Amino acid sequence: MARSSSTQTDWSRVAAYGDLGLRFAVAAAAGGFLGHLLDQKLHTYPFGLIVGIMLGGTGGFISLYRSVMRMTAEESKSKKSADSHQGPEESQKKIDA
Repeated sequence: MARSSSTQTDWSRVAAYGDLGLRFAVAAAAGGFLGHLLDQKLHTYPFGLIVGIMLGGTGGFISLYRSVMRMTAEESKSKKSADSHQGPEESQKKIDA
């Protein structure tokens, strides 16, 4: 059974957006782990852990934001490209619908 290209496109979008949540969680966890290691070395528990989670979360959020902006720009660019390849009659049908 062959899959349609729109189904594959939908699943690739789901995977891309699912990846964003994982990036954020991994960044926060990595920051927390590094903060915990710093706490053990400096005997400053829980300050390093808290700062590590905050820095990791901030880094994860920045990564998430940049990825979403890039994906949104790519989607709008591909939609504009698809609209420009349609004839005027097909574009008018979209507007009327």
